[in-house]
Amino acid sequence: MRHDIWKIILILGLGGIFGYVIGNVLAGLVLAALGVIGWQLHRMQKLYRWIQSPHNYPMPESTGQLYLLHRELSRKARSSRLRKKQLTALFSQFRQAVSALPDAIVLIDAVGQIRWANNNAEHQLGIRWPADANLRLGNLVRDPKLHTLLSEAPLKHDSSSPGVGVEIRSSHNAERVINIKVIPYTEELRMVVGRDVTRLMKVNQIRTDFVANVSHELKTPLTVLRGYLELLDGNKKLDPSLQRPIQQMAVQSERMQLIVQDLLFLSKLEEPQELSSRESIDVTHLINTIVEMIQPKVKEHAHKLELDIDYDLRILGNQSELHSAFSNLILNAVNYTSANGIIKVRWRRSEESSDAEFMVSDNGAGIAAQHLPRLTERFYRIDADRSRDGGGTGLGLAIVKHVLQRHEAILEVDSIEGVGSTFTCVFPENRVSSSSDMQRLADS
Repeated sequence: MRHDIWKIILILGLGGIFGYVIGNVLAGLVLAALGVIGWQLHRMQKLYRWIQSPHNYPMPESTGQLYLLHRELSRKARSSRLRKKQLTALFSQFRQAVSALPDAIVLIDAVGQIRWANNNAEHQLGIRWPADANLRLGNLVRDPKLHTLLSEAPLKHDSSSPGVGVEIRSSHNAERVINIKVIPYTEELRMVVGRDVTRLMKVNQIRTDFVANVSHELKTPLTVLRGYLELLDGNKKLDPSLQRPIQQMAVQSERMQLIVQDLLFLSKLEEPQELSSRESIDVTHLINTIVEMIQPKVKEHAHKLELDIDYDLRILGNQSELHSAFSNLILNAVNYTSANGIIKVRWRRSEESSDAEFMVSDNGAGIAAQHLPRLTERFYRIDADRSRDGGGTGLGLAIVKHVLQRHEAILEVDSIEGVGSTFTCVFPENRVSSSSDMQRLADS
């Protein structure tokens, strides 16, 4: 900067001397100033041409401030070229990695137009890239469930809601089942991920059929066995030493029959069908029926049962399924709470939303945090010996989970060791009604 100032001062000085010689100092200074301006414009023009096309024009040689500007721009240009090269390599590696994935990957914009797709998108969804660029995904993959998913999928990432996929049939092969999820990718794009789950679906169906068939086949011989055990138990001529073994056999056969019944019920819940029916259920009557049924066990354990019920609140669903879910939760609290415990049953609107909550809480031993994620698995037991002593089948919470899924509800578990547990069934607003609503419909 100082070098440029001295140059300008020198030129203006020479212009002043020239003006003095010709008898007009002002004219000399104006000519010198115009020369300085022209010189700077020429230097800036050379710099501009080099910036616009660095490959066609060499970097202009200069001094002073423009030289520093030339040098900084040159450094930035080299850094930019290097970064561009690195980004291009990374993008190429990313595309190769995505193309190598066994899943179908499709990028769509907010209105569902296809912006990019990998090779497997053609094999699984029939989407060809780039032939199908800018076409709507819903027009190429025609399925009502996919259409609903695309319309309801969030445009922004939400860590608390990872999203639920839908299963559709492949357009190329009706026997293939594709699981599709829509994930927010950028502010403008969403990523559609398609995964072939045909084999998994078949394995699950084989497992379900096997359990259902075995349970059904065991039902009859268990009934016969229990009948004979009852006859032997009441036979006074039987050797007294055989009484205890027969009683133990009767208890275990009854428990086995309960397991078979629960397995058959679970198999029924897992059958591929639409969500549960929407019959208006009087939850108050349902809870009272369950409470009356468990009174002997409550008295046996000397528990205190507290009810907090909104008598006007109802559920749209299946009564037998809800009876099974609610009774399992209440019985678990009764069986696994120490004597003289307090069990609270609550049925009310949520304090934070229009959803409804069925809540069962106790002051029992509680559940360790590591067990909570697996509580709804079949036959998962925290304490196997205690579960068998309590007569549990290990299927109660699995039944609860499936019943709630069929009613678009979720199960929340909050438990602290040594303090107690709370199981909450949260039913969405569209599954909740009231007696006053039913009366208005009847009047209309």
